[in-house]
Amino acid sequence: MKNIFKLVAILFASVILSSFNLYGQDDEMPTPKQTILDKAYKVCPVSLESDIQGIVESSIYNVILLKKYYPTADYSWIIDKLNEISEKNTNPSIRFKAHLASTYLNFSSLINVQPKSHKMYEVDPEYIYKQIADQLENKLFVSN
Repeated sequence: MKNIFKLVAILFASVILSSFNLYGQDDEMPTPKQTILDKAYKVCPVSLESDIQGIVESSIYNVILLKKYYPTADYSWIIDKLNEISEKNTNPSIRFKAHLASTYLNFSSLINVQPKSHKMYEVDPEYIYKQIADQLENKLFVSN
C-alpha cells in the first residue's frame, strides 16, 4: 500500500512539474507552447487510463490546468476520455470530477477558473472543481 501511495505521489508530482514547466523558464527564452502540449498529450492518455485512481484524479485536474493556460489547443480526444471516465469509473468522486472537467473543456468561455496559487505546495484541486460547479450553477442552472 505504501508503494502504491509513493508511486501515485511521484507520478502526480511529475505531471504537475511537467505542466508548470513554463514557470521555471527564463523570461528571455520563452518555451514554445507546442512543446509543452506535446509532452502533456503523451502523458495524459496513459494517466487517464491508469488503474490507480489517484493518478486518474490528478490527471483530470491537470487537464483543467492545461485548458486554462492553453485554451486554443485541441482537447477533443481528452473530452471523449473524460466522458468515458464520467460514465464508467467506479469512484463517484472521480466520475463527478471528470464530468466537471469535460464540461469546463466544452464551455470554457463561460467558466473562469483561477488556481489559488502556482506554487506546487499550495495546489488545491478541490478549489478548482468548486469554482466550476459554482459557475455552472450560477450561469447555466439559473431558474426564471
